Amino acid sequence: MNKYYCRLIFSLLSKLTFPRLLNIIKLKISYLITYFSGRYVRWGEPWTASIEPSALCNLQCPECPIGSHILTRPSNFINTDDFTSWLEQMQPQLFYLILYFQGEPLLHPNFPDLIKIAQLRRVHTLTSTNAQTITEPLARKLVEAGLDEIIVSVDGTTEETYRQYRRGGTLEKATRGIENLVKARKVLGKKNPFIRLQFIVMRHNEHQIQEIKVLGKKLGADRVELKTAQIYDPTDPNIILPSNPKFARYKVNRQGLLEIKKKRHKGCMKMWGGTVLTWDGKVLPCCYDKDAEHAFGQTTATQTVKNILNNPTSRTFRLKVMQSRSHYDMCKNCHER
Repeated sequence: MNKYYCRLIFSLLSKLTFPRLLNIIKLKISYLITYFSGRYVRWGEPWTASIEPSALCNLQCPECPIGSHILTRPSNFINTDDFTSWLEQMQPQLFYLILYFQGEPLLHPNFPDLIKIAQLRRVHTLTSTNAQTITEPLARKLVEAGLDEIIVSVDGTTEETYRQYRRGGTLEKATRGIENLVKARKVLGKKNPFIRLQFIVMRHNEHQIQEIKVLGKKLGADRVELKTAQIYDPTDPNIILPSNPKFARYKVNRQGLLEIKKKRHKGCMKMWGGTVLTWDGKVLPCCYDKDAEHAFGQTTATQTVKNILNNPTSRTFRLKVMQSRSHYDMCKNCHER
């Protein structure tokens, strides 16, 4: 096991209390009972959640629902009081928080405060960013707030390649953002956040895989991760799909359409142990529900996150997915096991 994973595991274990561990075990057991018996059983509450700080973005990435302007739900920033309330409602079981969904989270004017609120509750925090706005002052605030992990998207090693997908951004700003984070950690004597440089492998950049590994090491990132691209249109003319099948999430079927290579007939542990909340409080089954088409409900003064996650709508949805992933289109485009 490499140094990165050792540090990450230690960080997670420092926040894993006995009640939280017991909750995870209960969720797993109830999932297996439902999987094998077909009888709906769900014990426990989410141990992980993705909460959307911002549904706005400063880039126009073509395969992103916001960047391509296909998202129909409202876009804005999360209210800090709502965020605090949702964390309180999911305590004490919640201990892994993903601070992003759609949009660029660091556009939120008080993003470091969101991290502080989670850290006060001993919740592990992760966010993902295009890093265009990570100035030296912001980098310092993120480190001081206690952010545990950050994914920085860098999908090219030259400006030309980078801008082909990250439209409206620059490679220079992205790399400078990483440098600012590394510098802030050093100045403050901190090891966090773990910096994960993410490279989405696509047709136009797959020749730069080795170069991105070299760049990541040069910048001081803790890890370079290669990611397959998610494509929404099955008729995509292979503009994005890389030629190397190793880095392709899809294959072309006999009809000439793209389909997920990994097939799973039923079940999804993610919606047993996790949840997603949009900036305005819609509670979703998972991160593949980009436009909140399958929302279980919306938080109000009387409707808590826990109530919504255990209402009839959520039970029906989970049971249908357990029966077959073909019930919902978003599940057909999911490569999670």
